[in-house]
Amino acid sequence: MAPASPNPAVSPRWRRQSHRPATFRRTLALLLVAAATACAPDAWRPDSRYDAFLDQVQDRCGNLEVGDRRIGADLIQGPDSYFLDLTSRYFHRQISPANYANALAGTFASDPGSAAIRCILAVPRSNDPMPMPMPPALLQ
Repeated sequence: MAPASPNPAVSPRWRRQSHRPATFRRTLALLLVAAATACAPDAWRPDSRYDAFLDQVQDRCGNLEVGDRRIGADLIQGPDSYFLDLTSRYFHRQISPANYANALAGTFASDPGSAAIRCILAVPRSNDPMPMPMPPALLQ
């Protein structure tokens, strides 16, 4: 006699298991969307003014180090996504120079008044703020 196969109409456990893959896929899709939208708003579109700013930072400050990371080779060309995101927020005036310096110093174990950070702060930024302000939770 062959073993009885589970009858989906009778087994509530089978029904719960059959819905798990769909729920998992939906949850995974929502997490991916949330992760993608957590990036800087300018991360997905070209910004020639910001690129020109990074070129100036590379030229003027590329050989200086923030902590033990060289600005040019490690942070810009590396690239270090946190440095680029934070620098983008600074460039677009979403965070103050003091917040930028403290965030860089805290992340890369440096001093906010280090030569490298002072050099970046001395590079002129665009006068145009971003059209859409950042939510307060992201400015911290």
